[in-house]
Amino acid sequence: MSVRRHLAWMGGAQFLLFVVQFFGSVAVARLLSPYEMGIFSIAASVIGLLNIFQSVGLNNYIVRQPEITREEMSVVFSINGLLSILIAILILLFGLFGEFLLHDRGPRTVMLFLCLVPIIGIFEFLPAAQFERAANFRAIAMINLGKVVTIQATTIAFAMHGYSFASLALGQILGSLFSAAAYNLSGRHHVSLRLAFHGWRAIIRFAMQMLAISGVTSLAMRLTDLMLGRLVGLSALGLYSRATSLNNILWENVHLVIGRVLFVEFAATARAGKSLRNTYLTTVDMLTALLWPAFLGLAVISGPFILNLYGAKWVLAAQPLMLLSMASVVLVSLSMTWEIFVVRGETASQSRIEIIRSGTGTVLFAFGCTFGLAGAAASRIGEALVSLVLYRPHLDRMTDTRLSDVVPILLRNAVLTGIAIGPAFIIMLIHHWSPMTPVFELVGGIVAGVAVWALALHLSRHALAVEAVSLARRARTRTA
Repeated sequence: MSVRRHLAWMGGAQFLLFVVQFFGSVAVARLLSPYEMGIFSIAASVIGLLNIFQSVGLNNYIVRQPEITREEMSVVFSINGLLSILIAILILLFGLFGEFLLHDRGPRTVMLFLCLVPIIGIFEFLPAAQFERAANFRAIAMINLGKVVTIQATTIAFAMHGYSFASLALGQILGSLFSAAAYNLSGRHHVSLRLAFHGWRAIIRFAMQMLAISGVTSLAMRLTDLMLGRLVGLSALGLYSRATSLNNILWENVHLVIGRVLFVEFAATARAGKSLRNTYLTTVDMLTALLWPAFLGLAVISGPFILNLYGAKWVLAAQPLMLLSMASVVLVSLSMTWEIFVVRGETASQSRIEIIRSGTGTVLFAFGCTFGLAGAAASRIGEALVSLVLYRPHLDRMTDTRLSDVVPILLRNAVLTGIAIGPAFIIMLIHHWSPMTPVFELVGGIVAGVAVWALALHLSRHALAVEAVSLARRARTRTA
């Protein structure tokens, strides 16, 4: 199956995921308060700190190996299983004895439920990793969709029956059970509970490098959530987590899906000894053309968007949403960073960069918290700019590109972005950026901007338009 068909499958399923996640989040926000969301968020942050050992990316070890034996698979499974059990025990202990640190019984309840999730994940690990190695994105997409539907439906059902913040934890457990069962049934020939530890050093070495990259990032993110909850309050953390989750819905449903598919393509290109230049530049071109208008458009309409969908109790989340969306615009220009470092075998170098980036970001966030919720969100823009300075030279070197190759792409897509968000920007400006801006006017501006943006893509024969037309033709051919 080609990369285009992978992207079509993942893109189609991810669009459905986006719809389910988005409307599910609206329903949950209508049922729960910012304080209740804050309780779950602070418990999730503590679990994220304890869960740092699962940032070792052992599934990526399976994906990137040119050849992998049954013995190696057993070793990877064994190491992952031990880490998962350790994490479950730590979550359980912290839930039982950590109440005095959190000064609230709510997070304890959430952690006692969620200690089950790492155990369930043990049985999903091997078939899920093998599906990704085989580029079986059709099955991955369907299982992910089923998992998210399960999480959202059960969370809403429990919330409606008065389970408050615990409904979020129960939804996660049932979603994990669905995912594990689906992978084991559809990938039963990959299922193995065989334990082995021969040759574990090479795997642990890779895991430690990945931990230094993803683990440091995860640690910094969780520490900043805890910092915000302690310094500004649980209600502020709930508002910030709502803004973050909205920003992440867009990021994960587009950027990470494309990255997940192209990681396999980048790995194959690198193994063949070919340059990543053309693939990388095309990827940056398409992602910035697609995501810059999306993130900046979300920033422009954040006030009316939050008010009309989530209600007046969440309107204070609009400002952090705007600032986080602007930070994401900067990060989109660094597309495929993690994937390129992995396929080029420079994870040790990236770990050093991540330590500097995460440390700087944490300091900026702590300083931002002294100015309240808006200051904390604004610090993410500073962190994104630091990332740009640190990563850009390495990306140019590993992809055989120069800054002069990337800048024209970014300038062209900046113009396209201005075309896309222009009408909505003018309408918000006329109404003095009020959350009460009339919805029909705003929808009309968005539709007009998107229509002109799509026409500009077509007339300029942009790579994104060419790819969309190609996918549409293939779809019509298969249907015929």
